[in-house]
Amino acid sequence: MSANGIAMKTPPVVLPQEWEAAREQLLVKEKALTRSRDALAAERRRMPWTAVEKKYEFDGPNGKVSMPVAAAPSVPTRLPTSPI
Repeated sequence: MSANGIAMKTPPVVLPQEWEAAREQLLVKEKALTRSRDALAAERRRMPWTAVEKKYEFDGPNGKVSMPVAAAPSVPTRLPTSPI
């Protein structure tokens, strides 16, 4: 029973072998989900970029900095064409 007196619905208690079989089935689904999520993330990374035309300024530790300085010289100053 829970604190408010209503019985909780819980999964059945099973033998270790049954639990292991159920865990293996779930693991297959979890791996498929992970692969699908990874593929989607890779597709997102391959999306085209667009140039940043607007001048952005950020508050840095030494005062205001512009977008290229804030992003560091090795990072392109382009953004994906659609929000993530």
